[in-house]
Amino acid sequence: MKLTTATLATALLTAFPAVLAGLEDAKHSTVLTSKNFDGVIASQSEGTLVAFFAPWCGHCKSLEPVWTKIAAQFEGDDRCKVAHLNADEPDAKPLATKYGVSGFPTIKFLEPPSKGGRVEAYGGQRTEEAFLHFLNEKCGTHKLAGGLLNDLAGRIPSLDSLASLYLTPTATRPSLLSSASALASSLSDSAADSPLAAYYVKTMNKLDSFGTDGAELARAWLDKERTRLGKLAGRKGQVSAQKIDEARMKQNILAAFASASASISSAASVASATASSAGSVVSKSASSAASVVSNSASSVSSVASETIKSVVDEASATARQVVDRVKGEL
Repeated sequence: MKLTTATLATALLTAFPAVLAGLEDAKHSTVLTSKNFDGVIASQSEGTLVAFFAPWCGHCKSLEPVWTKIAAQFEGDDRCKVAHLNADEPDAKPLATKYGVSGFPTIKFLEPPSKGGRVEAYGGQRTEEAFLHFLNEKCGTHKLAGGLLNDLAGRIPSLDSLASLYLTPTATRPSLLSSASALASSLSDSAADSPLAAYYVKTMNKLDSFGTDGAELARAWLDKERTRLGKLAGRKGQVSAQKIDEARMKQNILAAFASASASISSAASVASATASSAGSVVSKSASSAASVVSNSASSVSSVASETIKSVVDEASATARQVVDRVKGEL
């Protein structure tokens, strides 16, 4: 069978699709051109990670799978974006010159003009974990490989400090709630923090519903709610990614309240165990003392009995001697 050029080309494309894929095929990554470049960079509050590439570059092709993964994690995030520019195109070469591109791929983090417009070359490993670590530091995010969030996602340090005190025995809850509400209001301009701050306040109101004497009920509710949110966060593929992230962040926030609760419970347990141990020692000491007293009394009684018997015997002997003497005199 004679193969035509077209047939051979089709066969090669079918057999080696991964070899031909490159950054131009990266999904979720924003495609930059000379026309939209400045607008895209300016649209993010923190910055954009840009890969300057050429379609013929072998290293660029091998980067595509990882680039697609990290781009998916930041898709729709208004803080940071992942993008790519074909710097080998004639229209893009002035941009390549401006940003000092001398080889492919060149990866740089570009801040928006509103934040100073600084440019930083990325020199780390080209792995999902390394890219995410770099972007988390730059963007204030808490993303993990595989589309997960770490334990700090959703947490607001200023509100954490109030939450950690809320279930302590000496807590002045009205004052703490007032301070939390004021902080939440001050964060209302932040699209990312506003709903999370409101959740701190909502949780405080829920804990208040158990009353000042309902500490155990409040702790039980915290444990139950964290478990529920954990199950929801684990339903990847069944609910939206946004719902999963939201559940994970709420679970993290509840941990700020639970940490103090756990410390108090642990301290109470230690105190109870100490008191029990002390009571046991006292009981044993008292029992030992009573035993000593009893033994001493028994010993004294025995000695006294023997002494009395000896005195009586001696008196009886003396009496018999006197009687015998009197009889003799008579």
